[in-house]
Amino acid sequence: MIQRPDPGPKRISHALDRLLGSMRAPSVDVLDSVFSRWEEIVGADLAGHAQPAAIDGEELVVSVDDPTWASEFRWLEAQVLERVRDVSGSDRITRLTVRVKPRR
Repeated sequence: MIQRPDPGPKRISHALDRLLGSMRAPSVDVLDSVFSRWEEIVGADLAGHAQPAAIDGEELVVSVDDPTWASEFRWLEAQVLERVRDVSGSDRITRLTVRVKPRR
């Protein structure tokens, strides 16, 4: 008798991981780590002026509120990426892009 795969419900994170993997994006756990533990990754001072905006493939896009903070992030890129690796347990994010939010 041939056993068929269980047609029962699957965890949404499993489906998202498959979708993200097909797009060469980090897993749901990595995304969750970066967005939910941002202050732990960059510290309270930086987190007060910058937020993760997106992860595009291997690139983390960070949005800052002032050009001065953009310069700070560019200067700290290697350390931020290392902290992302440490906190997320993944080396999928290898680049950092910083964008300054438009002033209102």
